[in-house]
This record gives sequence, structure tokens and C-alpha cells, in this order.
Amino acid sequence: MATTKLLLQKPYKSGSKVLNPDQTRLYLFLILDRNRIVKIKTEHVIYPVEWDFRLQQKKELKGNLAGTPEENKIIQDFNKDLRKLKDDILLQYQKVIKDHPDMPFPQVAQSLKEYGKTKEIPFLNKDKDLFEVLDEFISSMEGEVTPGTIKKFTTLKNSLTEFGKVNEKYSTISFSMIDHAFKDAFTKYLRNQKPRGRQKTRPEGFQFGLLNDTIGKYIECLKTFCKWAEERNYNANDTYKEFSNFTKANRKRKKQGHDIVTLTLQELKHFYNFDFSKVKDLTEQKQESYSRIRDLFCFGAYTGQRWSDIERLDKVEIHDDIWTFTAFKTKKETEIDLIGYAAPAMDILKKYDYQLPKISLQKFNDLLKEAAAAAEINTLIKIRRYVGDKEIEISKPKCKFLGSHAARKTCVSILLNNYNMNVTHVLEITGHSDLKTLQKYINKDRKARREAISKTKSINEPMSVVKSKAV
Repeated sequence: MATTKLLLQKPYKSGSKVLNPDQTRLYLFLILDRNRIVKIKTEHVIYPVEWDFRLQQKKELKGNLAGTPEENKIIQDFNKDLRKLKDDILLQYQKVIKDHPDMPFPQVAQSLKEYGKTKEIPFLNKDKDLFEVLDEFISSMEGEVTPGTIKKFTTLKNSLTEFGKVNEKYSTISFSMIDHAFKDAFTKYLRNQKPRGRQKTRPEGFQFGLLNDTIGKYIECLKTFCKWAEERNYNANDTYKEFSNFTKANRKRKKQGHDIVTLTLQELKHFYNFDFSKVKDLTEQKQESYSRIRDLFCFGAYTGQRWSDIERLDKVEIHDDIWTFTAFKTKKETEIDLIGYAAPAMDILKKYDYQLPKISLQKFNDLLKEAAAAAEINTLIKIRRYVGDKEIEISKPKCKFLGSHAARKTCVSILLNNYNMNVTHVLEITGHSDLKTLQKYINKDRKARREAISKTKSINEPMSVVKSKAV
């Protein structure tokens, strides 16, 4: 005969018998025998100190702890909901085995878990569906984050909409449906997406599907949205917290190294000093346009700052040779010394009377590739990317890979490879929180590494003793 039990997810502190001071979730167990147990997650949470472990319900306030009528009513309603949930699950089990007497136990268990998800909770806001909540989330970010960040979530919304059109099971998506099966199906859809945008620039035979890195960003955006919705009582399903942005195999591939694109110190010098008027058949308008784009890129390469901060630079933020501002993304107070390697950034500011040219990020990235091509930044380079388990090798002139973020990566690479700058100081310049994040920006510089090792001495070289002159 089937029985039910209610157990706390984390009743005690880890490794002890001390009650957990935080709220924890209640799980309902339907027990047929010791080998057949169905674990069903409920949407009820409770402080362990308030739980009656013997009666499997919330403790009633009696005696010296007698509560107010209102408090007692809340407890009674809570326990009433739990009893109803247990009765509903038992009835559903009886219905399943009656309708499908030959159904294997694993399918019975899955059926009951799915049924448990459909149980409504009293405090859940059900006035809006998932996409309406997503619209609210995107709207709430306006003015708080960069347009690029908003674009990421708009793209997520469009992809979820298209996903629902091609997958009948998810033609209607609700928060309760966002489980591991959903994540797997959505990932598979992204991995087989038809060629569009930059996908079409890949080699023939490798244009289908988004890159693993891109898919990871989609999953990260989905998790961010689900968390926001949970905090506002739109979402009662926290399975998203278990999602990993990358599969175990893909995490191994990422550890092997990630090809990035930066300019070398010599290329940066060349680009910064390049005279576009010497390019044949280049109109005067194009010459001026490319010069402005080049200056913006070089300003980023000399300061190591994000585009969102460069485009917001104000003359009042410049004090002598220091640029002081609050980073738009991290809200950190930042000071950049415009001296030494970064001194050309001050020259660029003076050139434009401390008002850098204004241009949209998309147009900047497009024109940057043209300007770099005109300046013959055309070293052929290869980068590796992955779609699932397929390795894609993309070979192009360097100018074709350049974008606004390449300037920031160039700064990090040069400061560490060419100038051997203290890592702590580089972290303070870029605003990164740890070395692990910074390492993603470091490009391997074979020449700089050889120069660095050449300045060391072999241990087999005879040591020379320098005698000081007598005074």
C-alpha cells in the first residue's frame, strides 16, 4: 500500500545535528516499498525550527508560545495545504495504476512528478505568462544596462519563440516547464540552428548551429531571467539553478585554450600612426571616417576600458593626466593614468577637445574592419571554435576579426607580454575581479615571450664578481 511522507531538503547544518537556520524546501515522498520511492518537489519552504518532524507538519503555537488568531490561521492553512497535497498525490497514483496497470514504475514516477509540477501555489503571480514577464524584465533593464545587454535578452526571447514553433511540446512555454529536459531540447535546437548572420561566414559544411560559447551565453541569460522572475513571484521553479552553461565535454575543450584576437605592440603602433590619405582611391570622407574609428579603437587599446565607458567619457572626468569615472557595467570607481603606455590616449583626447567621436557600436565594428584592412592589418590568423563536438577552424586576415572588445584585449596582452606589468595593477586597470577572468583576455605573444626569456641567464654561465672601487 502506498504511503506518503514530507521531509525537509536540508534540516540540519552540513555535517552536524544543528538545525539549519535558513528556510529549506519540503519534499513529498510517495513510498510503495523500499525500492520504489517517488520524490516530488513541492513549492513549500519552512524554517526547520518550525517543523514538527514526528507529525510532519508545521508546529502549532500552544501554551506559552500561543500565537495570535491570525498566526494560528496561517499555520492551519499551511498544514491544510500539505494534507491536501498528500491526498492529491495518492489519488493521482491510484488513477495512474488503474488507467495503466502495466506501466513500468519509472514512468509512473515521472508521471507523478509532472503532476506535482501542475499544483498551484497560493502566492504565485499568474497574471502574466512567461513571455509577458520576459518583456517586463527587458523593460526593467532600460537605462540600467548597456544596449548590448538588452539585445542579448531580446535575442533570447526571439529564440525561445522560434523554438516553440518548431518543437510542438514547447509550443507554449511556462516557468514550470523549464527543467533539464527543456534545457537539453533548447540546446539541441540552438546547436542545429540554420545559418544566419556570422554563421554564413564559416567554412562550408560548418555553418549550421551556434557556437558552444554562444549557446553558453543563451543559457546564462535564461538563468538570469528565471532568477529575476523567481524573486518577483512569477516563477516557482528553481531547477534553472542546476543548469550548467557548458557540458562537461565542452568545459574540457574550453580549458584547452580559447583563441582570441589582439593586435601586437608593433601592429598597434602601425595602426595608430597610419596615414589614411596615402591609401589609393580612398575618398576624403572615408579617410576622415577611418581616422576617427582608428582613434576610438586605439583609445580603448591604450586605456583597456569597455566601450560602454569610452562612449560615455566626459571632459569633467579628466583631471590632469588621470581619467576618473564610475564604470557603467560594474559601478566601480575607476582611475586610469594616461601616462607611459597610455599616454597616446591623452593625445587622442586633446585632438578631439576631450569629446570623442560618437558612433553606434555596430557601425563602429563594421568600419573598424574596413579601417584596419586599409591600414593593412591583414596577418592571416586561425581561430578554433566548437559547435557541439565539431571543431571549426576559421582562417581570415586579422582585420576581419577586429571589434571594440579587441581593443581591451590588446591592452591586457601588451601590458602583460611586452611590459611585464604587475598582474594586480592590470586587474585594477581593467576592473576584473580575478585573474581567472583576466586570463581570457591574454593572447599568446611568441616574440614577447622569447625576448623575455632571452633577458634571463643560464645557471651554467660563470658568475662574475664586480668589485667596488675604493673611495
